[in-house]
Amino acid sequence: MAYIFLLFSGSFSALASILLRIAGQMAAPANSVVFATPSMTLRAAAVAAYGAGFVLYALALKRMELNIAYPLMVGVTILEIFIFGLVSGEAASLKTMSGALFLMAGIYLLYSA
Repeated sequence: MAYIFLLFSGSFSALASILLRIAGQMAAPANSVVFATPSMTLRAAAVAAYGAGFVLYALALKRMELNIAYPLMVGVTILEIFIFGLVSGEAASLKTMSGALFLMAGIYLLYSA
């Protein structure tokens, strides 16, 4: 169950980052109340996603060691953001793809020990 909590924690963290990215790219409407814009709604959703990820991470830490939990959670987040970048058409260099492969190899080595 702790691994499921970690996977969802990483996913919520990735979702929050993606929402903040999208909100940052939106143009603010000229005649709108600052807190009633779609970009502010996305930012609020990002804060909620970070909060949900934090709670799930705390639940996972009750059942597993920190030196295993943190790399897995961060690895899930990075890989999901990398996939989002590929899907959304952001440039993916050989250096970026190599880094993602090294990350996956490092996570594999942590769990195969």
